[in-house]
Amino acid sequence: MNPTIGIALSGGGIRGMAHLGILQYLYEIGIQPSVISGTSAGSLAGVFLAAGFEPKEIVEIGKAENFFNRSSLELKSGGLFNTHIFERILNKYIPHDDFEKLNIPMYVTATNLVNAELVVFNKGSIATAVKASCAVPLVFKPVHYKDAYLCDGGILNNFPTNLIKGKCDKIIGVNVSNIPKSSIVKWSYKTIIERIVKVSINYNMEDKKQLCDIYMEPPKMEIYSTFDFSKIDEIYKTGYDYAREKNNELISFLD
Repeated sequence: MNPTIGIALSGGGIRGMAHLGILQYLYEIGIQPSVISGTSAGSLAGVFLAAGFEPKEIVEIGKAENFFNRSSLELKSGGLFNTHIFERILNKYIPHDDFEKLNIPMYVTATNLVNAELVVFNKGSIATAVKASCAVPLVFKPVHYKDAYLCDGGILNNFPTNLIKGKCDKIIGVNVSNIPKSSIVKWSYKTIIERIVKVSINYNMEDKKQLCDIYMEPPKMEIYSTFDFSKIDEIYKTGYDYAREKNNELISFLD
C-alpha cells in the first residue's frame, strides 16, 4: 500500500509556476497529495489542486487570468494593490467558497498584523484565506478580516510543512523562494527593503526543511522577480525538468 503524501508549497509570486511544473511531473508518476499546505503563491496553487484541477490546467488558468501580473492589478490609495484579483479568479473557477467542500484538505497561512500572530485557515472562506496569504508586504493592501488586518503568511511561515506533520505518512516540500547570498553592489532604499522582506520570509527555513521526507528546491529561482509574468512557461519548465531529474528518488520514495 502506497504511503499517504502531504505536499507543502512555499510562497514566491510568479515563481509558484515552478510548483506546478514539479506537481505536474509528480502527477504523471502517480504521486498525488492527500493533504496540502501553502503560503502565498503556494496557497493559490494548492487550493486549485485541492479543488480537483490538475497542475497543467492551473498553469493555463494563470496565463488566462494574469496571475501576479502587475498590469492586471488594481492600484489602491497609498500605492498598494488590491487583492480582489485573487478572489475574482477563485470565485470564477471554484463553484463554492468553502474549505470543507474541497476534494483534498488544505491549510493556508496568513499573518495577523494586529497581534503579530500566524493565522491558519482550513475552514471557512477560501477566497479570504488566499487573498490574505497572497498580500505580499509593501505591494498589496492588507486584507481586513474580523477585527484584524492580514497579509502574506510568508512573514511568519513561508514553508508550512509543520501544518501537515502527522496528517500524512510522508511530506514533500517544495520551496521556490530560496535566498542566495546577495550580489547587490549598490544598496538603494528599494533593494534594502526587498532584501529585508526576503530575509524575514526565509527565517527558520532550515527547521521546516527537516520535516520533509523529500525537499525540492528548483534551481535559479532567484533570477525571477515576484511579478515576472512573461516568464511563466520558462519557470514552469524549470520546475518540471527539475522534478524529472529526481525521478529515481521520487519512485524510491513510494516504496
